Amino acid sequence: MKKRHLTFFFFLWILCVEHTSAQFDAQFSHYMEVPETNNPGAVAANEMMNLYGMYRIQWAGFSDAPEDMFFSVDMPLTISGTKHGIGLVFSSENIGLFNNQSVLLEYSYKMKLWRGVLGLGLNIGWLSQTFDNAEVDFTGNGNAVIEGDDYHSADDAYAYSGAEDNANAFDVGFGCFYKDDDLFAGLSVSHLNSNTTNYGIDSALMYVPRIFYLTGGYNIRLPNPFYTLKPSTQMRTDFESSQIELSCLLEYDKRIRGGLSYRFGDAFVFLVGIDLFSGLSLGYSYDLPVSKMIMSGGSHEVYMRYSFKPEFSKKNKYKSDRIL
Repeated sequence: MKKRHLTFFFFLWILCVEHTSAQFDAQFSHYMEVPETNNPGAVAANEMMNLYGMYRIQWAGFSDAPEDMFFSVDMPLTISGTKHGIGLVFSSENIGLFNNQSVLLEYSYKMKLWRGVLGLGLNIGWLSQTFDNAEVDFTGNGNAVIEGDDYHSADDAYAYSGAEDNANAFDVGFGCFYKDDDLFAGLSVSHLNSNTTNYGIDSALMYVPRIFYLTGGYNIRLPNPFYTLKPSTQMRTDFESSQIELSCLLEYDKRIRGGLSYRFGDAFVFLVGIDLFSGLSLGYSYDLPVSKMIMSGGSHEVYMRYSFKPEFSKKNKYKSDRIL
């Protein structure tokens, strides 16, 4: 392993020494397989057109447990000899009485660097949060509070309306992503404009914190050429709380892989994946909680990726003036 790669992983390990655990945007265990979930610089990093789909149910067995979906499409472009990537992302999270959705346009500018390619990316779009207050458990009739109730107050700012309330915000993110045959590394920030909007009353706010991501991985080629060891890591923080994940996959014949992740203070993650015919890849992960605060059936996640070379040039057709 080259010195620059050793230095990179040593830096990431230092970041893991002190941490606190938290959940920010949608939390996906396959971050190493789908870096586009939080880094627009990774758009079309493989120079292919990609269709992604990911579904995750967290803490299965809990009522109203978090449920996340992610869909994206991206493709490479070459304009006047320069390389670019464009994409469209849709994500949705249901958690309790809240539903969070986002639609983002993504763009990356690609340049040759060392043995690989560096992508500088930007995403722009819209966030929406819906609160279903029709399902709020009020103890009295309407807003009336029963005498002796220790959990509700007539002075509560949020009033029952029997309907859904919405808050919306413009969203911007930035990221850079480097990739060569053996190494990938990314640094990105989501919700760069860090919005705070309300539901129509100043006391009911939707706050979207600025989240920073640092991700990296390296392929270690083993003596047996059929096997490759693929360690990786991800750190994310809003500088009030942070989360660290360390992972290692073993890949066979560049098609079949499996491995383990540890998300500090949260869970052990078991991952498997396979590349099928014609650019189709499938993967599954299971999170086994280690926190005593979370006693559930674990978390399940599946993803699908379909990649292919886009063909935009028209085929040359032979024409003859003898055939009308």
